[in-house]
Amino acid sequence: MAAANTLKTLLSKHYEIDVVYPIKELRLCGLRHSEALYNYFLSKNCNRFTNWYVRYLGVPVLRMKGKKLERLVQEYIKKKQSDIVISLIPLVNYPTSVATYRMGVPFLIVTTDNDLTNWVGDLEKTKHHQFKVSIGADLPTTKGALLSKKIPEKEILQVGLPLRPEFFQLPSKIQMRAKYSIPNGKNVVLLMMGGAGANLSLRYVRALAQSKDNLHLVVCSGRNQKLAKKLCAIHLGAGNTMEVVPFTENVHELFALADLLITKPGPGTINEAISCKLPILIDRINTPIFWEEANIDLVLQTGIGDCIKHVEDLPQMVHRFLFDEQLRESITRSYASLPKNQFAERIQPLIEEMIGEMIPSEAIASSSNV
Repeated sequence: MAAANTLKTLLSKHYEIDVVYPIKELRLCGLRHSEALYNYFLSKNCNRFTNWYVRYLGVPVLRMKGKKLERLVQEYIKKKQSDIVISLIPLVNYPTSVATYRMGVPFLIVTTDNDLTNWVGDLEKTKHHQFKVSIGADLPTTKGALLSKKIPEKEILQVGLPLRPEFFQLPSKIQMRAKYSIPNGKNVVLLMMGGAGANLSLRYVRALAQSKDNLHLVVCSGRNQKLAKKLCAIHLGAGNTMEVVPFTENVHELFALADLLITKPGPGTINEAISCKLPILIDRINTPIFWEEANIDLVLQTGIGDCIKHVEDLPQMVHRFLFDEQLRESITRSYASLPKNQFAERIQPLIEEMIGEMIPSEAIASSSNV
């Protein structure tokens, strides 16, 4: 949904955009919308079971529903008179490629992960002539996964993962610290664990509460009011302060004022941190979701952060990432070598190019509809 909102922001002046969710129309194992069950497992930190569920239940069942997905996508195209179809999710891309091929409509996959295992199933069988994929990084799990499915290299575009426009025009750190009333001498640590990370947020704040490093903790609690109350009840040591931030549309401001990010290995938050050139500490206490391991590898291999394997190691790791000048200079050099995120500037020309080469079809109207 975050990627869909980004596309709306970038494209809505030029295109009419309809967001549809065909998985919601399916019944999987008797459940109308079994993604809710997947989300429940995540919220309970049942990562091992989630990995099993996706690999051995979700993927095979969705493959069995391929024909149904094809029909649904074709119905959407007819109803919306679409000029192009963009996929932002895994597991549905081969059926969608078949549906768009039959309807004579270009098909663009905008990936939001750095491991495309769940995105490329059966794509070696696609016959689509107007088919492209955008990726975030040139990794064995991204470009390599696509090439292994016989996707031509010219159809793979490394432009970066979808990134909200606010992250391209960040306010200054001084400006944001003044807005949030944070003294200049404070070291700001941003904790973002997502909706499923309530217990981790508590453990990490408790581990840092008695730090001697004059910390200001900015902890995102989202819509979890119980978490916010528990966080506010934690006693902080002398010199340390904390702000608990509920759900906000101004996440870019929190990144702008931070010196260090602590987060789970989800691609969205890491993508935003990379755009801000923030040092990153990634939770590795729990078994990660298997397609998020690539995000951990990306951070480690590029030298922009490290993994937290034990809670008791956190205070020392935070101290090192805040005060080790050699380490911080190394991270700065690493960021300087990373390619710039070009998603915002390249997505519209790409769509225009694909629509301009659209295969004629009586089923497609001339309106610009995405």
